[in-house]
Amino acid sequence: MMANEPGETLPDAWETLAARLTPVQREAAMHPGSTLVLAGAGTGKTSTLTASVVYKIEIEEIPASRILVSTFTNKAAAEMAERIRAALGEHAAPNWLGTFHGLGARQLRTSPEIAGLRKDFDILDAGDAHLLIKRIMKALNIANNPESAGGRDPVKTIANKISSFKDQLITPETASSRIEAMIAAAERKGEPIESMTFRNAAKIYALYQQRLREANAADFGDLLLWPTLALMNDRQYRRQWAERFDAVLADEFQDVNYAQHSWLKAMASHCNRLFAVGDDDQSIYGWRGADVGLIRRFTRDFPDAGEFRLEENFRSTGHILAAANGVIAGDKKRLGKTLYTNLGDGQPITIATYRDAEAEALNLAAAINARHGEGLPWDHMAVLYRTNVLSRAFEEALMRAKIPYEIVGDVGFYARQEIKIALAYLRLATHPDDRQSDEAFRRVINEPRRGFGPQTLAIVEEEAAFRKVSLLCALDTATLPPKARGEGLKMADQVRRIGAHRSHSLADQISLLLDACGYRQLLRASKAEDAAGRLENLEELVSLASSFHSARELLDHAALATNRASEGAAPAVRLMTMHRAKGLEFEQVFLPAFENGIIPSTYGDAAEERRLAYVALTRGKRHVTISSAQFRRGPSQPSIFIEDIPANAKAHAKRPSDQAGRSHLSPQRANALRALGARLRSL
Repeated sequence: MMANEPGETLPDAWETLAARLTPVQREAAMHPGSTLVLAGAGTGKTSTLTASVVYKIEIEEIPASRILVSTFTNKAAAEMAERIRAALGEHAAPNWLGTFHGLGARQLRTSPEIAGLRKDFDILDAGDAHLLIKRIMKALNIANNPESAGGRDPVKTIANKISSFKDQLITPETASSRIEAMIAAAERKGEPIESMTFRNAAKIYALYQQRLREANAADFGDLLLWPTLALMNDRQYRRQWAERFDAVLADEFQDVNYAQHSWLKAMASHCNRLFAVGDDDQSIYGWRGADVGLIRRFTRDFPDAGEFRLEENFRSTGHILAAANGVIAGDKKRLGKTLYTNLGDGQPITIATYRDAEAEALNLAAAINARHGEGLPWDHMAVLYRTNVLSRAFEEALMRAKIPYEIVGDVGFYARQEIKIALAYLRLATHPDDRQSDEAFRRVINEPRRGFGPQTLAIVEEEAAFRKVSLLCALDTATLPPKARGEGLKMADQVRRIGAHRSHSLADQISLLLDACGYRQLLRASKAEDAAGRLENLEELVSLASSFHSARELLDHAALATNRASEGAAPAVRLMTMHRAKGLEFEQVFLPAFENGIIPSTYGDAAEERRLAYVALTRGKRHVTISSAQFRRGPSQPSIFIEDIPANAKAHAKRPSDQAGRSHLSPQRANALRALGARLRSL
C-alpha cells in the first residue's frame, strides 16, 4: 500500500514526521525504488534517512526485520534507532541496523566456515593484529622496528597494506599476482612505488591469515571480506542473505570502500532497492580506502534510481555557506549542488594573518577569551587544524590563558592498556584450551611479571606447536625455569578455576581474575602517576560488565567499539583535526594554519584537500575565523582556498600588533611593566 494513492489517509506517525520535512526530503523518503540523496552539509540527511525507514515500515508495511540499515559509527546507528523508536514505538527499529563491521560480524558468525573459521571465533582489535604481524615479521627476518625504517613504524605500514588488501577484496592467494601487476604498471608509467614494502606485505598477509585461522580469529577486515566474497561467488549464499531484505539503506555513502560497496550491492540484489545518503563534496577519507567515484557512479550502477539534492542548510549563515560554495566549486568532477539558508547572511568570514605561529596561537587564545566574555560557552567553540602535529602551540596558548580545552580523539576506553589486559584475562578464562586464546596469553603472562622473558616464552611456543595445543596448556609440559614454571602454573590454575565456575556473574568473573592473577595489586602497588586512574578504569569495566550476558558479547563489543571522545564534566573548547570534526557543528570555529603546504597539504590529493576545507568551513554555525602565519618552520603563504571565498563573504582583520600574547598578564603586572619602562626611559 503506497502513501500517494488517491484518497488515502496517512497514519499519524508518518504525518507527524513528514510535517517536519522539506518537500525534497519528503519526496526522497517516499521514493519507491533505488534512491541517491545528495545531502549537503547541515541539510538534514539523518532526518531524511530516518523518515525513509519510517515510511517503509508504516506506509509500505515492510516488516522492520526485513530492512537493512548500515552506518559507519555506533553513535550514528544509535541515534537513528532512537529516532525510529520515537516515531513508531519502542520495538520498531530494524534489528539489522548497525555499522558495516557490526553487521558483517553477525553475518560471519552464522556461517564462519566461509572464512575458514569455527564457531565462537575471536575478533582481534588493531593492537592484537599488530602484535601478530610483528611476530611474523620477526620470523621472516623482516625489520619490524621504527629505528630500522627511518622512523616509520613498519608494523603499522604492513598492517595498513593488509587492511587495504581486504578493503579491495584481495585474498592472500591473489595478493602476490595483484601486487606484481601493480608494480609493473607503475614502472611503465615511471611512477614511484614501494615495491619491497608491497611484496613483503603480500608475503606476510598469507602467513598472517594462516595464523588467524589457526587461532580461530578474525580481524576487522575479515568481517566484510569473507561475507562479501561469498555473496559475490556463491549464488545460493547470496540468495540466502539477499532474500531476507526488502529494502537496504546506507548512510555516508561517500565514505564507502570497494568491499563495503560490493557488500551493499549484493545485499540489495534481491530487492533491487538501495537507498543511499551521502555527499561527494564531503568525501575526505580517500587515504583510508574510501572511493568518491562510487557515489558519483551510483546512477550507473542503479540506472532506474531517483536522485534528490538537499541544498537548504539549517546550520550555517549565508556568508559561511557562500565561502564553502566558493571553495568547493573548484572541484570540477563533483555532482554539484549549491547550499543556501534562510538564516540570513550573518558575519563575513574573518581572515587574519600573523607574523609567526606563536603570535597566531596567542591571538587565537585572546579571541577565544573575548568570545567567552561576550557570553559564548567554551564548548560552543572549536579549533580545527589539518594535522595533530599543529596542536601543540594552540594547547600551550590555551593553557597560558587558563582556557579549558579538550583534545578530541584521545585513546578510547577499550583501547587502554589496563582494559585490554583485563579483557585478555577474560578471554583466556573463556577459552583456556583453545589456541584462539594464545594472543590473550601473550598479553597477560607477564602482567604482573612471572619470569617469562623472550627465551622462556619461546620454549612455551615450541611446546605448544609440538603438541598442537594452546599456550596455556603447554605450560603443563614445557621445560621451564623453576620460577617461571611455578608462577605460570599458578596463574593457569586460577584462570581455569574462575572460568569454570558458572555461578559467577561476568562482573564477578572479571573482578576475581584481576585479584587472583595479581594485576589489580600490581596497580595498587605502582607509584606511577596514572595508577589510580587505571584502577578506576578497571572498576568501570567491572561495572560495565554487568550489562552484558556473556563474555563473548562483551569481547565482541570491545573489539567493535569505536574510540569515543572523553566526556569531561566541565565545558571546554574542542581541539581536533578537520577530519575528526566531520559531522560536528559549533557556534564559533577557528581554522588556524590555513596555509599552502598545510591545507592544501603537499602530499594529499588536491581535490580531497579542497573537500576537506569545505568540510571545515561548514562546521561553523555563526562565526568562522581563518588565520595563517607568515613564518611557520619557514616562510609560508595563506592557503589558495582563501582566494576562492567571495569578497563580500570575507573580511580581513586589521594587521595585529602581535602583542596579544601579553593579554594573559594581570592588569597589576601590566601596569608594573609600564612603570618600569618609564623609569628606564628616564635614565
